Amino acid sequence: MNYKTFIGVDISKKTIDVALKQIDNQTIEHCQFPNNQKGFKSMESWINKQMTTEIKDCLFCMEHTGVYVLPLACFLSENELSFCLENPYHIKHSMGLQRGKTDKADSKMIARYAAMHQEELKLSNFPSKIIIKLQALLAYRERLVNAQKGFKVASGELSAFVEKQISTHISKETNSLIKCIESRISKADKQIEELIKQDVQMSKNYELAKSVKGVGPIIASYMIVYTQNFTTITDSRKFASFSGIAPFEHSSGISINKGNKVSHLANKKMKRLLNNGAWNAARYDNEIKIYFNRKVAEGKNQLSVINAVRNKIVSRVFAVVKRGTPFVNIVNYT
Repeated sequence: MNYKTFIGVDISKKTIDVALKQIDNQTIEHCQFPNNQKGFKSMESWINKQMTTEIKDCLFCMEHTGVYVLPLACFLSENELSFCLENPYHIKHSMGLQRGKTDKADSKMIARYAAMHQEELKLSNFPSKIIIKLQALLAYRERLVNAQKGFKVASGELSAFVEKQISTHISKETNSLIKCIESRISKADKQIEELIKQDVQMSKNYELAKSVKGVGPIIASYMIVYTQNFTTITDSRKFASFSGIAPFEHSSGISINKGNKVSHLANKKMKRLLNNGAWNAARYDNEIKIYFNRKVAEGKNQLSVINAVRNKIVSRVFAVVKRGTPFVNIVNYT
């Protein structure tokens, strides 16, 4: 669809700055509204006054700013209005030099970005309530894990450098907290499992992903969240690029040839999880273990080989989900 009007929205905790750009007009209108349902209704009325056509002919564009964007995305989805959520880094580095920064200026920049790149933009779908709940549970679990690590490290350092009389009491209290956090993590894990089971297709894809060696409950859960149950990203190469494990060529003329390298523009959380999964697969999956040892024996760098293993894992997960049957390790039958 060829859009004639583009709405750029800069979202903060309490307000949204809205910029309206019509393709045949250089002037960009701007207005600010509260980031709530009442504000969204006011925004809709304001947009209708600025336009000669219907609001459904507009394309809304927003930066993906986590939970702050959810209320507006939900409103747009419920009213069947077209919108896209874009990476803030991508928008910033696609619009040339920017001097100064305000919410008003950012909303206008987003509107111009949408007008310039409308052919490349992909419309976003509002994730299901289960996906949103799953994402919240995973974020909560991650905070618990980080807190647990912090207490463990602090307790170990204290016992090594502080006299025993002081460190013993604090270590005892710390260990009590660590056990409490461990029980909360276990409870969160059960809630995640129960939540996934509420959706038949999601539960099926979850079990299929876990059939791949190196993929545990947490990796499978995050893959479901980031792909919205393998609907927004359906290609393993695209997910590898999203996760920062896909190698890209770096060459220019005859003077620059650095070989293939991964990009630092990636979801670092997913990359870290896949790294842990790859090392586990290299230890416990017979086929991966043989591959890893052979490549290292040939003189390949271990980290380079592990990255190849990460890509193998991603390819296997997308293959089993597409096929609809669990992964079978052929080496076990040869």
